[in-house]
Amino acid sequence: MAKAQALDGADLVSVRPQTVGTPQRGVQRSVPSDNLVPLQFKMSAEFAREFKIEAAKRGLKLNELLKECFAALMKA
Repeated sequence: MAKAQALDGADLVSVRPQTVGTPQRGVQRSVPSDNLVPLQFKMSAEFAREFKIEAAKRGLKLNELLKECFAALMKA
């Protein structure tokens, strides 16, 4: 039987990937997360479902689709 070895902090290795500050889906954020504020409002369940489906079809996060919609509105 092998002898037990003493371990110190240098021997410990994290096995969890570091995801803090990493953008989702490889998209670079134009605004650091510290500068973001929540935008909360309620919509009908049907609208929310359709909005989520459209975002998924386009490969966008919900906030990205909302930004695109707002940009199109401002152009019109």
